[in-house]
Amino acid sequence: MQSHTRRAVLAAGIAAAATGLSGCLAETSPADQNQTDGRLDVQSSFFVAGDFTRRVAGDAATVTDLVPFGQHGHGWEPGPDVQRAVVESDVVVYVGEEFQPWADDIVANLEQDAPAVSAIPIRHGVDLLPAPGTNDGSDAHDDHDGHETGGNGTDEHGEEHHETNDHESEATEGDEDGHDHGAMDPHFWLDPTRAKQAVENVRAGLTEVDAESRDAYETNAKSFAADLDALDTEFEDRLADRSRDVVLVAGHNAFQYLGNRYDFEVHALTGVAPDATPSPKAIREAQRVVEEHDLDHVLTPVFESDRAAQQLVAETDATTVLPLTPIPTVKPEWAERGWGYLDVMREVNLDSLSTALGAT
Repeated sequence: MQSHTRRAVLAAGIAAAATGLSGCLAETSPADQNQTDGRLDVQSSFFVAGDFTRRVAGDAATVTDLVPFGQHGHGWEPGPDVQRAVVESDVVVYVGEEFQPWADDIVANLEQDAPAVSAIPIRHGVDLLPAPGTNDGSDAHDDHDGHETGGNGTDEHGEEHHETNDHESEATEGDEDGHDHGAMDPHFWLDPTRAKQAVENVRAGLTEVDAESRDAYETNAKSFAADLDALDTEFEDRLADRSRDVVLVAGHNAFQYLGNRYDFEVHALTGVAPDATPSPKAIREAQRVVEEHDLDHVLTPVFESDRAAQQLVAETDATTVLPLTPIPTVKPEWAERGWGYLDVMREVNLDSLSTALGAT
C-alpha cells in the first residue's frame, strides 16, 4: 500500500535526525495513516492523558503510552523510535504546554513537518490554579490557541468555578530542579470536575479526526463524565465527617487541586517539581505542622523517595506513612489489577486522605 511507503519515508527521516523531527517530512493524511484494522493509532505522552483517551476511544482506537512503564516522563527524553511512532500515528495526546518539554518539541515539529498528525492537549480550556508559592490569588484560564487543537473553544465548562485555595503552604528553597512547569500548577486532573473538561477535549479531538465514530466517542465520553461525577461525590461523602483539615505531604506539592476541591489544607516539603530536594527549613516547617495540627500520618508521593517521610515519623509524634499519587504512571501491581485513573484515585488517594484527615 502507498501508506506503507510514506511511513517508511517518515521513519527514515526521523531516524536520520535522531534528536528531533528536523527536515521536511513527507505529509500524510489521517486516512493514509490508519492501521489496517481501521482503528485510529493514538500516542499519549502521559499516563492520565492515555487513560482518558482509552475510555473515550473505546474500540475505535488503539492508545499507546510513549513514556516507558514506571516513569513519570518529566526528566525523560524520547529517542528516535518514540518520535517515529508519533509521526506514524494519527493522533498524539498530551497534557499541554510546559508540562513535558519534550512533548512540546514533538508537537511543534509535527506542525511543521507532519501536520496531518493531530495533537490534542487535554488541558485546553481548564481553569488552572497558580503553582504553590507563586502568591497569585487568581485562577488562570489555559487557552493556547497556537498549536493546541481538540478543545471546544469556549469558557463554558458546565462546572462550578472554585477560587484558589490560599491554604496551600510552601516551605522550600530553590526546589524547581530544572522542572519548571511555569506559573500555573498543571496537576488539574486530581480534581474530577476539572478532569471532565479533559474528557471533552479528547472527545472533540478524536471526532475531528474520525467523524465516522462520532457517536461512539460521544457515548463513551458521557459515560466517563458520569464516572467522574460519581468519583467526585464519593470523595465529598467520605471526607465530609473528617476530624482534621490539614495534611502533610513529604514530597512535591502536586495535590493542591484535591485540597482546593474538597476544602482541606495541603502542606508539602517542596513545590510542583517531582525531583526537588527539601531544604532543612522545609523539614523544620513540616515538623512544626505535625506538632501544631497533631498529625498522625505523613503522606508521601508513591514514585518519590519516602526517606523524608520516614524521618518525620521517627522525629515527631506522627506514626504512619501513607501513599498518595498524582498518577504520573502506575505501579506493576496496579497494572496487573487493571487499574486506571478512577481506581487509583479511589484505592490509593481517597483511602489515604480519608485516613489522614480522620474520616475513617
